[in-house]
Amino acid sequence: MDVRIEVDYREKPSGILEVLYNRNDVIVEEKKLSFGDYLINGHIVVERKTTKDFIISIIDGRLFTQASKLKKFAEKPIIVIEGRDLYRTGYAMDPQAIKGAITSLSTVWYIPVILSRDVNGTADFLTMAGIQDIEYQSLYVKRLGRKPKRLKRLKLHILQGLPQIGPKTANRMLEHFGSIEKAITADESELAGVGGIGRKKASLIRKIVGIGENYGE
Repeated sequence: MDVRIEVDYREKPSGILEVLYNRNDVIVEEKKLSFGDYLINGHIVVERKTTKDFIISIIDGRLFTQASKLKKFAEKPIIVIEGRDLYRTGYAMDPQAIKGAITSLSTVWYIPVILSRDVNGTADFLTMAGIQDIEYQSLYVKRLGRKPKRLKRLKLHILQGLPQIGPKTANRMLEHFGSIEKAITADESELAGVGGIGRKKASLIRKIVGIGENYGE
């Protein structure tokens, strides 16, 4: 499956659009986006700023207005700062203030901030983010029938709460049994039949779940 990147038409002068067009594993569409500069696979929104624009946006207060909009409308917002020296842009700003803005975006607004040296670096990041997103969706968020993806995520999260059960094994359990109820009420031999569990781990799961039993009491 190819990475799909929608690029706001105002980003054309940046040169990133041209770089993306030359990549075989990326489907690129130029259009007007309601917010952000790039939309990856339909749900990752990237706001790109040059180092100078980032500093100016701190000075005029635009940065956190944009952050608020990203958090409100974007499922997965990311800010990319592009340039070789964030602290030598020609604008007089205390480096601590710059670090403070980045820290605030990351820890208060929960928006990841990515530093990119140039156009090629930004294109690399956009492509890599799309590839990893596809791999994640393929591995952890496959649809079961018509059940919503968020419900699948919740089920996997619950199964990962069992001892020594990681994401891959949780996915196998859900696909094998079809429901959380069947997975946690399965007997030891049934659990052991799921790839990645085995007899020892199956026994531990049964002891922890302990449905209808009095383990440790």
